[in-house]
Amino acid sequence: MMIMKRLYISLLIISVLSCQKQEVAPKPATMDFQFIHPATVTKATETGFESGDKIGLFVVENPAPLQVSGNYVNNLLAEYNGSQWTGETGLRWPSTESVCDIYAYYPYMDVSKITAEQFSVLEDQSEGFGACDFLWGKAASVAYTTSAIPVQFSHKLSKITLKLVKSESYVGDLPSNAVFYVHSTVPDATLDLTTGSVTKDPYGTARTITCHKVSDDTYEAVIIPQRLASRTPLFEMVANGVSYLVEGSFNFKPGINYTFNVTLNTSTESIRIE
Repeated sequence: MMIMKRLYISLLIISVLSCQKQEVAPKPATMDFQFIHPATVTKATETGFESGDKIGLFVVENPAPLQVSGNYVNNLLAEYNGSQWTGETGLRWPSTESVCDIYAYYPYMDVSKITAEQFSVLEDQSEGFGACDFLWGKAASVAYTTSAIPVQFSHKLSKITLKLVKSESYVGDLPSNAVFYVHSTVPDATLDLTTGSVTKDPYGTARTITCHKVSDDTYEAVIIPQRLASRTPLFEMVANGVSYLVEGSFNFKPGINYTFNVTLNTSTESIRIE
């Protein structure tokens, strides 16, 4: 009887110690992020991220590839409220030994294809200009940390800025009712979320984009990066019932803001673009 009693007490002690060990096991830290807006701005506001902006976030444990599903985090929606991002709060590291790749993009979308997601810029950018942009960022091979993980975004589309200026001979004010158009570009593309690359849809048709008016002398548009190899109608200004059309060929590259000076001459029959 004494032997059995001792055995029972020993088993009880082992069981208690085992429970205590499980209870004190630390949880992995939360994954905190610092989403950094690129310095070169193509968003309409030119003030970085704004309240209401939504991004998509993927977290992949090395060495797994980025997929539509099956990642540690699948296309989590994070929204900026003006001071911080909400949506990713409470997300924890898989373990203290984890090494992860972080992918983020703007604007948020329902992703169905990682390397060939369909994307289009608005044809009428007079309103809703900022939503036309596409930003992408990646933080590769990030080891377990309790600090915020910086994710640097970069611009992947092209921006056109048209500056309306007076020639030396021009007399009068700049027209306040001018409307600018960008012709001959394809607004459709495919996105590769593993690299952030944007490829013009080879089967897409060229269409006209209405520019966003910033002021009487500044107009902007965001377009898909592409090469216009042959001379073609490119920019058009309509003001006071007169249309001015300029032809050209150009290679629009990703992440670059192209500024064109549109010079008004005394004659109402022509404009000059540089």
